[in-house]
Amino acid sequence: MSGTKPRVLIFLNRLVIGGPAIDVISMAGFLQVDFDILIIYGEKESHEVEANYLLTQFPNLKIKKIETLKKSFDPISNLIVFFTVVKLIKSFNPSIIHTHGAVPGVLGRLAAFFCKVPVIIHTFHGHFFHSYLNSFFSSGIILLEKLLASLTSAIIATSESQTEDLVNKYKIAPLHKVATIQLGIDENFLSGYESGNNSSFAQKYKLDSNTVAVGIIARIVKVKNFNLFVEVVDSVLKKTKCKVVFFVIGDGYLKKDIQKQFTDKSIVWSDDEHIIKDPSVIFTSWVSKIGEALSVLDIVLLTSNNEGTGLSLAESQYCGKPVVSTNVGGVADTVIDGETGFLVPPSDSIAFTEKLLLLIENIELRQRMGAAAKIFAHEKFSKKTEVENINKLYNRLLKTDNP
Repeated sequence: MSGTKPRVLIFLNRLVIGGPAIDVISMAGFLQVDFDILIIYGEKESHEVEANYLLTQFPNLKIKKIETLKKSFDPISNLIVFFTVVKLIKSFNPSIIHTHGAVPGVLGRLAAFFCKVPVIIHTFHGHFFHSYLNSFFSSGIILLEKLLASLTSAIIATSESQTEDLVNKYKIAPLHKVATIQLGIDENFLSGYESGNNSSFAQKYKLDSNTVAVGIIARIVKVKNFNLFVEVVDSVLKKTKCKVVFFVIGDGYLKKDIQKQFTDKSIVWSDDEHIIKDPSVIFTSWVSKIGEALSVLDIVLLTSNNEGTGLSLAESQYCGKPVVSTNVGGVADTVIDGETGFLVPPSDSIAFTEKLLLLIENIELRQRMGAAAKIFAHEKFSKKTEVENINKLYNRLLKTDNP
């Protein structure tokens, strides 16, 4: 039967704990009812953790790792990856290639065009148009994306704000080529674990009921602006009388730098290599059972300078947690400011601290916003709706190619 289904080659950066992999694996898992799907992906970075646990829910998914694909701008390595992808395309013979992430978006679309794949789709989970690189390289990326868009059948934006960026602000593609499809949350990745004080997360960190647990779930990299996080933590600890513990759930190349900033401010931190009693900040690294962590956290933060949809914010609200975030990218489409959380200007530590203190010091406000967040997220981030919209897009483009 699988031979009668249209074939879809999905090209993902890396199969690691993080928003794109979580979204893509569950999306592909549900889509395989109607499509014959192969997922290809690259090698993880040293600070990342492979998310093979995501595949347990969909054991029939076909996946293939391209070990030569790494997060690199090395032209020789990328040329090798390009011809590897060309070979895979010719072998699998897909009707659709769907790329996710920067490198797959370039190499995958060029390989698909070279092999005359009928339908080429790219999803922007975020973009590199600002805050990642200097203005010269950012301008080059914008020009490259405009060229790639001309080779692309359709582009998927994950929020209305992102669509505005792609169509009007950076003029990557015309509106008729851009489909806005909101990410959906697969509740199976958040539920089914022990929760609250019974969770292994709660037991490991021995939190008492009087402690307010605040978490940030993100890669520790420049664009996530952990410098702002350090400023906010420092300010909150100086201003509140509540017992607060901050959790950094994630990892990245700036981890040691951020830890040093805490040390310089005499803020006690702990991680698995440096276990300290009663720290103010705990670095957990990546957590696969994120539902367990979210059941323990009271508030979730995001301090990014640039963001796609902000899956951690969506998941947090889905679990009934209020959030505080910088108002960047598609975040405004992910949070109802003043109802499910607070949005503040980017890099504004004073405003960020003010809003966070409101939640820390008012349990009724946390509970009210958390309840509203849960209702909002369950309605907004439907996996069923996302899968249906992707399915419709695939079929529409296949019909267009074969009228």
